[in-house]
Amino acid sequence: MELNFLLIDVFTEKPFGGSRLYLFPDGESVPAGMMQNLAMELGAGETAFIVPSRTGAEGVSGLRVFTPSAEIPFGGHSVLGATFALDHLKLRAEAPADQPHTWELEAGRYPVLTSRDENGTTYSLQQDDPAFMGQYFHRSKVARTLGIAESEIAVTGLPCEVISTGLPIHIVPLGSLETMNSISLRRRDADAIARDLGFGDLFVFTCETVSEEATVHCRMFAPHFGIPEDAASGAATGALMAYLVKHRLVKHQPRVRIVVEQGLELGRPSRIVADAEIVGGQARSILVGGQCVLVGSGCINIP
Repeated sequence: MELNFLLIDVFTEKPFGGSRLYLFPDGESVPAGMMQNLAMELGAGETAFIVPSRTGAEGVSGLRVFTPSAEIPFGGHSVLGATFALDHLKLRAEAPADQPHTWELEAGRYPVLTSRDENGTTYSLQQDDPAFMGQYFHRSKVARTLGIAESEIAVTGLPCEVISTGLPIHIVPLGSLETMNSISLRRRDADAIARDLGFGDLFVFTCETVSEEATVHCRMFAPHFGIPEDAASGAATGALMAYLVKHRLVKHQPRVRIVVEQGLELGRPSRIVADAEIVGGQARSILVGGQCVLVGSGCINIP
């Protein structure tokens, strides 16, 4: 079996930033077990395979997304990177800005909008309206998992909360960049959180930022998906937007925009932009986007 792939950096306009994605444009012939083996072998946070849509409709494609340890029902940067790949390979006609390409994933159907200007091409994913799945009241467990003092969470006056806009995300507020830089994840304590929630992954943010342009500074730890730390987290950014709106950390107006900086601690700076309408005090019609860059391409020969 001969399989071609693209290596794409997502949520960055420069190579070796953002989240690394291995994208296989022709995944139809690849068995699921082989998909998982390839994801484990390649070792990126996400490896994705374009497959035929179930409906066969024009402007719709299927996508399967794998971490090194498991298939996941939804992956933000995989969806954006796959749309970029279609354009790079000239597999779709250039569509108007208001005409999305739709991806079928296990979690549902997700449209991606494409906008072009003098700064480049931005791909934006429309996520589900938020589902608020409850607060996590064991703040001491979270602090131990991150290797920080519990007071660094308590000082924010904000809860640890699980929110989904496609995937459940455990959002943790911290008081400062200094604390963010001091995090040392403890896997055994993450396992304890996983026994409570079903997953031990943490999306940590602070309103202190390095860039004046950024709204929040974030780090994502996903050890139970085989990702010690993710440089850019599209699915998590949608949930974070819902959190910021709910807790009034952004100004309430008809439409709000945030810029997320992430990946700086890994030497892979990322820039993620999210937009949402605010209806009844909650975020709706959430769009999460960024730029993509091709780093390389290749072929894998499987005996």
